[in-house]
Amino acid sequence: MKWGRMKLSRWLSLCLIVLLALPVISYLSLPFIAKNVVEIWLTDQGFQKPVFNVEYPSHRELLISQLSVEKHTQNRISTLSAGPVTIKFDPWRLLFNGELTRIEIPSANLDIAMTGKAPRDEAETIDTPATTSFDLSQLMPGQWLELAPAQELVIGQLDVKWHGPDQPFYRFTGNIYLTQEQLLTRVLSSINGRKLSHSDITLFRDNRFQINVIDQQASNSGPIVRLTGLFIQNDASVTLQALHSVDLGKVFQIAQQLELPHMEIIPPINGSYSGDTELSFAKDYTGSLDAWLASINATQQNQLHARIEQPHDGIGSVNLDLTSEISLLQPGAVKQGAVNPSSVNHSISIVVSADSKVSLANLKQAGWSAANATATLDNALTIKITEKTAIEPFRITLNTGKVSNPTSQITSQPISLSFSDTDLALKKTRIGFNAPRIQTNMQSTTLPAIQASGNIYVQLPQIKAGISLGSDSISLQSAISLAANPDKELIDAQWRIKEIDLAKTQAQWRPYLTAYWPEKLTFLSGEYSQSGHFTWLSGRLDGVISHSLSQVSVTQDRLAVIGASIDSKTFLRGERIDEQGSLRIDKIDAGIEINDIQSQFRLNKLGTDNSIADISHFSGALLGGSFQLAPFYSVLNPLTINTDLFLRGLSLDALLKLEQQPGLSGEGVLDGDLPLRFTSSGIYITDGKLQARGPGIIRYRPDASIQALRQSYLGLGIALDALSDFHYRELSVGANYTPDGVLLLKTHLAGNNPAWNNGQAVNFSLNIEENLLNLLKTLQFTDELTNTIEKRYRTP
Repeated sequence: MKWGRMKLSRWLSLCLIVLLALPVISYLSLPFIAKNVVEIWLTDQGFQKPVFNVEYPSHRELLISQLSVEKHTQNRISTLSAGPVTIKFDPWRLLFNGELTRIEIPSANLDIAMTGKAPRDEAETIDTPATTSFDLSQLMPGQWLELAPAQELVIGQLDVKWHGPDQPFYRFTGNIYLTQEQLLTRVLSSINGRKLSHSDITLFRDNRFQINVIDQQASNSGPIVRLTGLFIQNDASVTLQALHSVDLGKVFQIAQQLELPHMEIIPPINGSYSGDTELSFAKDYTGSLDAWLASINATQQNQLHARIEQPHDGIGSVNLDLTSEISLLQPGAVKQGAVNPSSVNHSISIVVSADSKVSLANLKQAGWSAANATATLDNALTIKITEKTAIEPFRITLNTGKVSNPTSQITSQPISLSFSDTDLALKKTRIGFNAPRIQTNMQSTTLPAIQASGNIYVQLPQIKAGISLGSDSISLQSAISLAANPDKELIDAQWRIKEIDLAKTQAQWRPYLTAYWPEKLTFLSGEYSQSGHFTWLSGRLDGVISHSLSQVSVTQDRLAVIGASIDSKTFLRGERIDEQGSLRIDKIDAGIEINDIQSQFRLNKLGTDNSIADISHFSGALLGGSFQLAPFYSVLNPLTINTDLFLRGLSLDALLKLEQQPGLSGEGVLDGDLPLRFTSSGIYITDGKLQARGPGIIRYRPDASIQALRQSYLGLGIALDALSDFHYRELSVGANYTPDGVLLLKTHLAGNNPAWNNGQAVNFSLNIEENLLNLLKTLQFTDELTNTIEKRYRTP
């Protein structure tokens, strides 16, 4: 019994000693526990061989005079050095929870040296199950803050250097204040020693965050990038709600300093982008990227106001004012944390709001220029992408303002464009357009305003169009059909201009053709129409244009053209243009009637210095007979004509009636050949001949006023008696004409008057010289003949 009591006493004494020693041992081990916590945390972050010297200033502090760790991967070597590092801890929290109270680092340096090697695929070196599950909510700010090595982490200055072969030298300098409630940091960024920006980042335990990137050179001008957001999670998904804005001009400036590839081809840009985003995705990643992507739902509201300088040759700038909504919807993608991509109907919706616009300024192309051109959406543009892409019908208003070159100016009212039946997979769409008024000015001439409308059918590479073109100003209506294949460099077009009533529309046309329309020219009747077809293939133009003028009647002063019709075709043969046609005129009345005029003509090589006119036939009816020109051709520049005018069966009586002398008539038929030559100086007739086909009669029985002169002029009486019934057996005229208007007629007349002077023969020759430009309508042949006879037989 005594021995048992002694053993119990010893055991109680030992327990008492242990209880007294345990706090002392725990207290003495706290610095070692703190050091072990730091080592474990560094190892968990992937750092290798942490080396640091530890001092123990007090029972609540651990001082690391110098900390150095490294992390090696295939493509980089990361070295972290810091010191001194002060670690503060609460003994009880450290002992029971392994928590540090505060870590203070006045300065730290992280050097990231890229090796230039490609990163090694960790999947090849790490034995992982076929399906790896990962909770993505662990990446939310609240989860990051829980990974803090202490209740407070303060880094006075963290200097991060990132460098390597074939890349700029990046440097990030900042400070960090981290607690289990929030992270505050400001980072200054530079590249190759040039300051870029500083970033203010704030993360909150409740999964809110704020990021502002500010230009160091203009810190008072607002952030370059601003991002504010919130993460929300439930049992199956994580949702991000964020507001964001970007200063595009400052981003462009920084991108230039970053020496990014191909920056030299990106034009300068200014403006802003802003919007809000709601993005949700499956909380659990089960190892299938496709399945996880199928879980994403997103809605984004965007506003873009940007100006791009000189994006292309001939475009001074482009202004974008766009409001849009982008949605990525996967109905039923997330259900109780599971994703079945085969059951998901993927749907992407892009809606560009009405009144969004694109404006181009200072346009210059092929000698033409325009100050502005703007395209504005009249209704929302909706694009839906599921198994195929569908674009709902939309309308655009195009305003080109004034388009001009040194000699012309085109002004258009807003043009409406409507797009429908659009299928990107089939590369097709239908474009309807309406241009209500297009006005053209050429130097001092204002052309009639035109209207255009129609439809363009596109199914690449085929393009077809049906166009109506008209003008209320000149009663013009036309229809155009066009087909094109850009791949084959082919355009095929046909058109028709509806018949134009020239008499009814001349008042509308006249103001636009004042330089070409004689003041007193008046249309009495007639129609004009045109049709055509051309093919443009690999730079060569071939086609035919048909012109038709039918039953045209016009007057000008005392000239009248009745029933004129022209049918011609213009042939386009590459660079060559030819014209072929026929002319028919019922009557021309210029004091002398010319009837039944007909002509066949060709005009070759038009528009060149070698243009040629080929007249194969020109004939008509004149003075009871006919005339015809010998076929001829001539260059058009300068115009030179050499031909013969053949006169056949002219009525002597019709010729004499041109004198409009009372009592003058005749019987007989005349034929003639007149060599004609036309140059820039005018018309020449050289050695022309006109002669009677056989015997005939000339009768001149003047009125009483002429008869009264017989008493005063004996020779006149003789001439009047001889001409009262003059039977000629020979009548011939030689004719010469010069461009100054002088007509010289060498006339030979032989015959007698059976009732005068016992039928004495009269045989004489006379020269008659007249200026036809002054004669106007009459030949004055009889007056000259009377004067000649009077002079020959007058009694002295």
